[in-house]
Parts: sequence; C-alpha cells; structure tokens
Amino acid sequence: MTAPGPAAPANGAPCLAWVRSGILGGALAGAFDAALALGGRIGGLSGGKALRFVAVDVALLAFVGLVVGGLGALTVSVAVRTRAPARTAGLCVALFAAPLIGYDAFALFTGHRAAGLPFHQAISVALAAGGLLGVFAFVRRFSRRQVGRRPHFQVPTALVLFGVASLFANRLVLPRLYGWFHLTLAVATLMAFVLALRLFVRGGRGLRVALLAAVTVVAAAAGLVALRGSQVLRYAVAERTALGGLAMRALPVGRGARAVTSGPRSAAADLPPLPEGPRRPQADVLVITIDALRFDHVGAYGYARNTTPNIDALAAGGTRFTRVYSQAPHTSFSVSSMLTSKYFPTMARLAPGERHDTIAAVLRNYGWKTAAFFPPAVFFVDSDKLKAFAESYFDFEYVKFEYIDAQRRVDQLLAYYDTVKPKRSFVWVHFFEPHEPYVTHPGFEFGAGDLDRYDSEIAYTDAAVGRLVKEVRSRRPGTIVILAADHGEEFDEHGGRYHGSSLYEEQLRIPLIVSIPGVAPHVVGGQVQLLDVTPTVLNLLDISVPARMRGTDLGPWLATPPAPAARLPPAFAELEDKRMVSLGGEKLICDMRLGFCAYYDLTVDPHERHNLADERPERAAFLRGLLDHWLDAHLDFEPTPVQDSAGSSPAEGLGPKALERGRLGELGAAPALAALMRSRAPLAERREAAELLVVLPPQAETRAALAEATKDPDPAIASAAVVGSFRLGDAARRARVAALVADPQTPANLRVRAALALATAGDGSGIPVLAEALDRRDDILLCRLIIDTLGKLGDRRAVPILLAHLPEVQNRREMVAALGELGDPAAVDPLLDNLQHDAYVPVRAEAARSLAKIERTLRDRRVIAALEQAARRDTEPMVIAAAREAAATLGARAR
Repeated sequence: MTAPGPAAPANGAPCLAWVRSGILGGALAGAFDAALALGGRIGGLSGGKALRFVAVDVALLAFVGLVVGGLGALTVSVAVRTRAPARTAGLCVALFAAPLIGYDAFALFTGHRAAGLPFHQAISVALAAGGLLGVFAFVRRFSRRQVGRRPHFQVPTALVLFGVASLFANRLVLPRLYGWFHLTLAVATLMAFVLALRLFVRGGRGLRVALLAAVTVVAAAAGLVALRGSQVLRYAVAERTALGGLAMRALPVGRGARAVTSGPRSAAADLPPLPEGPRRPQADVLVITIDALRFDHVGAYGYARNTTPNIDALAAGGTRFTRVYSQAPHTSFSVSSMLTSKYFPTMARLAPGERHDTIAAVLRNYGWKTAAFFPPAVFFVDSDKLKAFAESYFDFEYVKFEYIDAQRRVDQLLAYYDTVKPKRSFVWVHFFEPHEPYVTHPGFEFGAGDLDRYDSEIAYTDAAVGRLVKEVRSRRPGTIVILAADHGEEFDEHGGRYHGSSLYEEQLRIPLIVSIPGVAPHVVGGQVQLLDVTPTVLNLLDISVPARMRGTDLGPWLATPPAPAARLPPAFAELEDKRMVSLGGEKLICDMRLGFCAYYDLTVDPHERHNLADERPERAAFLRGLLDHWLDAHLDFEPTPVQDSAGSSPAEGLGPKALERGRLGELGAAPALAALMRSRAPLAERREAAELLVVLPPQAETRAALAEATKDPDPAIASAAVVGSFRLGDAARRARVAALVADPQTPANLRVRAALALATAGDGSGIPVLAEALDRRDDILLCRLIIDTLGKLGDRRAVPILLAHLPEVQNRREMVAALGELGDPAAVDPLLDNLQHDAYVPVRAEAARSLAKIERTLRDRRVIAALEQAARRDTEPMVIAAAREAAATLGARAR
C-alpha cells in the first residue's frame, strides 16, 4: 500500500484511490469467492437465495477491503510527507504485514522434530526477515509505477490471475487444515485484487468515496442481519466459501442463532383402531442383520445390479418396508437399539449405568431358547457404555462371538439347530462381510473399485443368506425370518466415506423384510425404525412388551390389508451431537451443539441436496417440535442420575430438562444450565450444570454466570466455573486451571476439560492428562476432540502419544491428520505405511496430505516415490487425487 511516485502531488487523491480500490477489490474477491462456491453446488439455495448469498459474500469482503483501503490511505498520508515516499510506504506495509509473516515463519517449526532442529528459531527469524524484505521490495517497486496513468494490462492481469490461483488453492489445498496457511492465502487473494484495481482506479471526489464507504458499511451490516436470520445462508457462507467464511467468523454473526423454533405438539387425533396383526405364539424366529448394507444396493429396493437375488426372493414372499431408519450410523448403538427397543445412543448418555432389558432376556423368561452369532465389532464403538451387554452377550444363552466367514457362519447356525434342537428358538445372526475394508469374492466380481468390491461383499453375503433361509425353513417350516441391516454406507454422496459420520440417507436408510409363513406379501410405505423389530417380534409371539421399550409394534402393518402408512409414528436417529427426525417424506437434521438445522423434502429431493429450512420454516419448526418432544420424553421412560441422587422428578422445575439437553450436547441448553448452576436447586443438579457448561462449546451468554460461580462455596462448582471462564477468555484464571490439571485429586472429567482448555490456549502442560484420556478410550467424541486439539497445539510431546494410538481404527484418520499438522519427521514412516497399506480409503488419502506437510519429506525420496506410486496404482479416486496434490505441493516447495 503506497503513495505514487515522488513526483505525485501531496493531495488527497491517492488516499481516496486506495479507499475505492480496497472496496472494489474486496467486492471482486467476494464475487469470485461466491462464484466458486456456487460452482460447487450448494443445496438449498434457490435463485433468490443464491443472489443473497453472492450479495452477502461480496458485502463482507467489500467491508474487509474497505479496512485494507483505509490502511493504504494511512500509508499514503504518511509516505507523501517524507523525502522518500516509496521507501516509507514499503516500511509501513512491512510493519502491517509483520504479524502474519512472523506467525507463518514460526508456525513452520511447531512440530516435534522441526522444533528440535538446531537453530530452528534462527531459521524462523531469517524467514520472517526475508519475507519482510520481500514485501518492502515489492511495495517500493509498486509505488514507483505511474499509478496515475493507465497501466499496461500485463501487471493487473497477472495480479488478478494470482488472486484467482490463491483462491483456488485456498479451497482445494489442505482444506480445514493449517489455519495460518489458509489465512495467508486469503490475505494474498484480497491484496492481489486490491492492487490490481489500484492500478486503474483514480481518486475521485471525496463525497462520492465517502458515500461508497457508507454503502459498503450498510451492506455489510445488512449481510450480517441476513446471516443471523437464515440457517441456510450461515451454512453456505461458513462451510462453502474460502474468504467469506473467514470474514463471517471475525464478525458478530452469532453462532448460536436459531431460525427454527419448536413447533406446537399436535394432540392425538380421534382415529379408528389399527387392525390386529398376525400372531404366531409358538413360532421360531430368525433375525438376520447384515453390516453396512444400504437399502439402495438391494434389488428389491430398486438396485440395478444383481447383488441380492436371495434377499429379493425373501422380500417377494414377505412384507417389505420401504423407508427404514437405523437409530445410529454405526453397529454398536444400532444393534443395541434393536435388541433393547430403546434409543440407545441417548440412553448411554442420560443413564449410562442403567440396566436395559433385551429381547433375549424377555424371551428366555417365556421358554424360548436364544442363540446369537455375531462378531466382536458389535462392541467396537464406546465399549465402556456397552460393557454390561458385552459381559452378558445381550443375554443370549448360546453365543458364537468371533469374526468368521459368512458361509462358515451358516454352518455354525445349522449345527446349532441340529445339535441343540431347541423346541422354540430365537436366533440372531450378524453377517459382517459388507463392512469395510471391502474384498472381491470369486464368483461375485463387479470391478476393482470400492463400490464394486462393496457389491461383491453384498452378493457373497446374499448367497449365505439364501442358503441359511432355505436350510432353516426346511428344518422348521414355520420360522419367522426378519432381515435388516445395522446401518448404511456412504460413497462420497455428502463428502464422506463408510459410516458413522452423518445422518444422511446413505448412512441411515436400511432394508427391512419380515417373512411370516401364511401372511400375504405386500409393501409398506412410511417411516419405520430398526428398534421396532423387538416389539414386533414380541407381539407376533403374543408376549407383552416391557413398558420401557420405545419401539412400535409393526403387526398392524403386517396384516392384510395393512394399516395406513400415515399412522406410523416419526423415526428418529442420532449421532454424537446431531439428531434426526423423519415423518411422511420430510426430514430434519439438527446439530444441537452448533444450533443449525437442515430440512429436506425427500419426496422430491431423495439425495438431500437442497436445504429448505428457510423456504419452509413452518415445516421445519413442526419437525423440530417433534424432535423436542422426543427428547423430553426420554425423562418419562428412564431414571436419570440427578433423579437418583437428588430425589427430584421430571415434573419438579426445569432442572432435569436442562440437564437432559446438556447431556445430549445441545448448545441451546447453556443459558438454562448457567441459570440452574446459580439457582437454589439441589446441589447435585447445580454441580452437573456447571460440569456440562465446561463440556459444551463456550458461549458468551454464560460469561457472567460463570464468573460469579468461580466464588461459589461448593469447590466442585467453583472449579468447573474457573475452567469455563478461562475458556471464555478470562486469562486471569489460567493459574487456577493449571492447578486443577496438576492436581490428581481433580475429578477426571474436569481435569481433562481443564487440560483441553489450556491446550486450546497454546499451553501444553496438560498433555499427559490428555494422553491418559486417550488411553481410557471411554468416549469417542472426546477422544476426537483431544486428537484435533493436540494437532493444533503443535507441541512435540503429542507426537509419541498419537503414534501409540495410530493402530486404533476408530479415530485413525483424525490421528493421521493431527500428525500432519504437527509436521514431525518421526511420523513419516508410520504415515508411509498408512499410505501404502491401510485398508481405509480416507486414511490413505489423509496420509498423503499429511506427508506433504512434513518438512523432512522434501529430501526423502521414499515419500516422493510412494506418492507417485499411489497416484498411479491406487484404485480409489480420492487417494489418487490426494497423492497427486501432495506430490505437487512437495515439488513446488522444493523449487
């Protein structure tokens, strides 16, 4: 940012020119930013909303450009009053750029090994000095150009191209990683556009420039108002833009703002009774679940490939439910929900020590022999929460608990029937084959890609299912056969792979087929849930369903003719802090922690591309009301720790409701929790409210309550409030937080949260505490947060901890990413192994990206060779693209 050459008059025109250039350059950068985002297809943006999206992005960046232009004007006003304007301008701009250049120079050496390099601090100082000299030289050269005269097109064209290239790099290179890297690219993009405009723009009249600046401020304010009022716009700007998202995070948009509120709960209508379902009081029951089988890869559900001829035949002779949801997109909680008929993810958080009755336990009381055949993967996620089930094997009497081939698994089942010869049996078998990593089975080849091998696994399992059903029905002709899956599988439909990461249809929708001898085949539309299996089986067998089971008896829909699909209740699912409700082809997904909801009309948008939360707020509000009612109903079915310890009941005040929402990770619960913490509620409730405020993301609305609570006479509340206040920026609390971390008598959960707060503030003194939490592995979400925080912290002590946990599958991708952020050469060999041999596609891709971030790899020919080999030979486009990108990044850095 400069003055014109020495001959330029010292008037206000150059200052005004910089202000205009800043505004116009920022607006142009915002236009390119929005155009690239729209080119990537943002669901939920109508034509009008797309224009608002562009306008908001342009307005935000124009405002940032105004600030840059103001700095340019300040530089001019100083420089033209000196004997060497160009040199003064260079010094001023170098001063402005010093914080970012210094930050970048030192951020390069935050990894363990990089920080251990001799003279690395001197190298950082040299890099910073070189960067500042480069800025100084560039500004001097730029300032000597005849900016008052129309320039040749080569220079501004080159600047615009550089800005566009920086914008593309910001979007495509190391997305969501290395904040300093993306901030630097954002600054480079904006400056390139501003400088290009400065070569053309003259000063103009002061009144017009002032009016342009005022319009820019008003437009930016209007943009903030639009963002506060639209969930779709907030999502689009925050998640899909490279520049607008950074500007939005720096401005007061309000993360917790909510456009969707709870709708009224509809009263029960006076409806005719449902038809009586079939009854088979003495029947055998065989429940078959297939891991990771998404509904739309089954022929009976419309899949074109011949993957499931035997399952299709079963569906043709039974009742096929068309819209079926698992309660969680991973095996552990979905199977637990099915066998207990409870929303087990919620139960594990609300009442972790509570004993939940299983269908096997109920049936054993009525004389049924029970047997289960399933792999250890069923207890893979949050094994501590499933400990009671792991110890009792879900209360089954006869158990085969091992990884085994599908056909050998069938042999085990047939041997059970032939040797045990149960009079009445309930048997559950879980086939594991379609779970990743996928392999091709001889005789079931579809191709070499992930999707092809996945279909091969399905076809191989289908053959085993066909053999099993045929043999069981030949031995026991009256057997009721129920076939379902535990969850679906994603193949990049919403930017992910496998399962356990979203509540979109591809991960939640599953098949459900109920084959009852003597019941006419038919199809049932409308939403049903996996946890409906248990009450359906119990009613088929004419056994009373325990009162605390939440599922729906599907018997009326198994009848001929079936009950109306419109009489089916909503379906719910959950994943970490996200909740889903689906009813009548409408679907709402809410992030309870961040306060965003997305509404989809599945009848016209089955692939969930268009978020209509703003276009149909009344429908979104109605579904949110159903979701709130469902969450509140948990207290009516299960006791909670607060009720047990303090003797309170759900009807006594709002304490239990606020605590329930807090346990479920709902960001909107924070104000109520803060009020509860400072109230006269029972001490147990106040303590838990304080603890939950430390678990939820920090919110400014709770600052005053937390500050006051630091003086609470109860040490537990005061300690939690100290951590909460520190997370909200109260640096004076650092010493007390550090003391909590250092004291082994501090409750384990609070100690971990205190260590996380310190790490987020750049203090690694709590790393040993975080390492202990990773060793316990009792909370996957917490472990993921710890791994991410360790990566961003950049402390060398985190590297051996992450390497020790790298063999664990659950968070391996996150650990690989964190190792890349740390940039430690000690991670090169393990990352190479991940790139070359890991069975999981996202892990291989992340390993390629992480290798490109480690300084030593510039001189390591093994890395270049491995990346080139992956780019040539890997079968997955995701890995190929990541390897090529990483190789290109290393090549550019080497030059």
